[in-house]
Amino acid sequence: MTTPADDPVEQALELLRTGRYAEGWPLFEARTSRTKGPYMRCGLPEWQGESLAGKRLFLAGEQGIGDEVQFGRFVPRLKALGAHVIASVLPMNQRLFQQLGADVVMDRLVRNDLRADVTVGLLSLPLRLGCFHEDDFGRQPYLRAPSPRAGGGVGVVWRGRPEHGNDANRSLPSPDLLLRLPNARLLEPQGDTIESLNDLAGLDALVTVDTSWAHLAGALGLPCHILLSRISTDWRWGVNRSDSPWYESVRLYRQRIPGVWDHPIEDVRRALSE
Repeated sequence: MTTPADDPVEQALELLRTGRYAEGWPLFEARTSRTKGPYMRCGLPEWQGESLAGKRLFLAGEQGIGDEVQFGRFVPRLKALGAHVIASVLPMNQRLFQQLGADVVMDRLVRNDLRADVTVGLLSLPLRLGCFHEDDFGRQPYLRAPSPRAGGGVGVVWRGRPEHGNDANRSLPSPDLLLRLPNARLLEPQGDTIESLNDLAGLDALVTVDTSWAHLAGALGLPCHILLSRISTDWRWGVNRSDSPWYESVRLYRQRIPGVWDHPIEDVRRALSE
């Protein structure tokens, strides 16, 4: 019987959580979305970091909306290496990847005939690009809102997708606590992440649980306050830190008691008043 200590992905997540990226990224290659994803069945050789000059690279999106937003930051680096990037991503992220510079964008949920030289999974890019230190990620904004909606205020997001495996821990039981924040405006999911960027760009700040909204705000450079559960905190937010290795505009607020959100929300209230 396999235990978490024997599972390379669990080992990888613990290493990544503690900033040991050089050790963690190679083990992270065992993740399910990589071994069972469509790009592993497309018959193309996998890009291992060799020259991409003049090559057609099939970039396979993985996992959720926020994962694609977070790791989409690396598309311009692929372009700078001379690659013709064919990105296969979730439908709501297609316009976003066009903005990032992908030459061709397709729906990863639909089988496509491929004409490419090599392939790589989106979440394999830090390993292939040699991003073994926080400084290698690039914390600066890398997305823009084409048509910002005016209005100001503080956007609040109290829940993620109910079908997410950790949603019971990461989401609030209701929006009430967040709606008591000054100038709070409840945000609802848009069908397209570019439209969500337009909503965010008109705000003064965002307060959110751990959802794709957090990644969009960070990528946009909007002041973003992320509320984190004490149980099953996602690896990408590290341990016992209030800043983010991925986004310079993000601040992290952690539960002190499992399931109790009052303390981190009060911390956010104080931060917003400063």
